[in-house]
Amino acid sequence: MPEEEQEKKTASKKAAKKSEKPAEPKAEETTQPEEAGDLEEEQGAQTLAEESGSETLEAEPEAGAPDEEELSDEELRQMVEESLERVTMADIVLNMMNQLASIGYLKMGLPENVNQKYQDFDQAKLAIDILDSMLKASEGRIPEQASNAFRGTLANMQLNFVQLKAHS
Repeated sequence: MPEEEQEKKTASKKAAKKSEKPAEPKAEETTQPEEAGDLEEEQGAQTLAEESGSETLEAEPEAGAPDEEELSDEELRQMVEESLERVTMADIVLNMMNQLASIGYLKMGLPENVNQKYQDFDQAKLAIDILDSMLKASEGRIPEQASNAFRGTLANMQLNFVQLKAHS
């Protein structure tokens, strides 16, 4: 994982500690593993998002990274500013599309043996429609490989949605 992503995570963890509020879990941390047969495209899109620099999964702290307790407020502010300078809108868009796909599958109740209790077809349809819109709006603005993977994910989601809706 690139160093700036680790810095962002360390900075946000430090900020959460300072405010004495527990950090909110990210959506991708709360989703369950997908079934291999139905959701390979979504996993491929997540891998592409990770490779393109999008922050999608938590990583182990890097060796030699400064201890959170040792950072002064000024050092923390500087780290946050530096990481904000490096983040691109393409990173944000890829991260958002990845989250939409993950939550969309969750709201479809997939995998059925784990997420059936979360099934909400209206919410799943909204996630699919927004992902479709984001793909169209970002055409040519995000890496083509990621765009292709998300198109496959979208097609897979649409197919799963139709099949699940027909069986309910």
